[in-house]
Amino acid sequence: MKKRKIIAVSGARSDYDLLFSVYNKLDKDPEIEFKIVITGPNLSDNYGYTGGNIEEDGFQIAGKIFNLVDSSQKIGRIISIGLQIPSLANLLNQEKPDIVIVAGDREESITVTMSCAYLDIPVAHFFGGDIAKDGNIDNSVRYAASKFAHIHFPTLEEHKKTLLKLGEDDWRIHVIGNPALDRIKEIPLLSKDKIFSNLNVEAKQISNYSVLIQHPIITQVEQQSNHIKITLEALLNADGHYFINFPNSDAGSHEIIKAYRSYAENHPEKFTLFQNINRVDYINLLRSADFLIGNSSSGIVEVASLGLAAINVGERQKGRLHGDNVIFVDNNIEEILNAIDRVRNDHDFRSKVKLKINPYGDGSSADKAVAVLKKIDLNSDLIYKNITY
Repeated sequence: MKKRKIIAVSGARSDYDLLFSVYNKLDKDPEIEFKIVITGPNLSDNYGYTGGNIEEDGFQIAGKIFNLVDSSQKIGRIISIGLQIPSLANLLNQEKPDIVIVAGDREESITVTMSCAYLDIPVAHFFGGDIAKDGNIDNSVRYAASKFAHIHFPTLEEHKKTLLKLGEDDWRIHVIGNPALDRIKEIPLLSKDKIFSNLNVEAKQISNYSVLIQHPIITQVEQQSNHIKITLEALLNADGHYFINFPNSDAGSHEIIKAYRSYAENHPEKFTLFQNINRVDYINLLRSADFLIGNSSSGIVEVASLGLAAINVGERQKGRLHGDNVIFVDNNIEEILNAIDRVRNDHDFRSKVKLKINPYGDGSSADKAVAVLKKIDLNSDLIYKNITY
């Protein structure tokens, strides 16, 4: 029997981590030929060359597409998109996969879904229909990608309703939860000493700590330097040590990284900076942390399953469904400090967080997705779309 050929496209640390459990099951399935295309910030040394994690995990690499224009100017992102399309289209045209996988709302979601639509290649899009009311361009990209995509794997029933409102066929939509939660269940528990050893951190000097990940917002590029300094100044006035992971590559990231480096250099007793913390160490770091702070989707989607509080700073992620573990604050030192006090001292809040109730699923998403990818009919009905209204 001919194997079904499936190719995934990964542009950043975030999408790879979210879909790793799906990729792993596809890679081990004897009926599937699975490959990954690495592109975008994944291939940038400035962001920790996270594509190296994909290679180390042993997946077959279909190709590497170097397209990132690493700039703090807004125009850099759209030029990166333009550079990615021809190389991606040529690669997919040569590989001729049966299905292509892409996630979310970054550059790759729009370049992959659009290229596949023109090449008559079915594309499966994960996390469509999600709603954030933060004004970020990623929202428009997510919806546009859904209109090009042929198979939808939304996280929640309410996301399915959004896709139906966009005119997508009901039979194309498969609600599976979030695959990131599958991997959390699979990652082995490491001791605090082992985590610190992996990260080359002197454990004796750190009694309690939290994790900071704050990404830029493309509509607020001019404010990113001020916003990140507000967060860092608040943390200087709060107890504990703070491990910082690099932001994504959006416009404004250079200002955030510059501030990170300055504070980590001037306050080494308070901050430790990393370009990229691998997934196993990252999840284990969170397991022993006081809280996660910044504006990473990890705080919204994942850490509720770890019984960890998340303090979301600023506009990013506002309006998204979240668990009782999340506190939203503005870019304001007093609000951030009040949130930290609540996380540490509010008994009722801490009790809710420890219940580990996560609205994004139960950790069985990958099996559901793989079952669909293996069995769905690859025919003209799937490829040629019509709006339902």
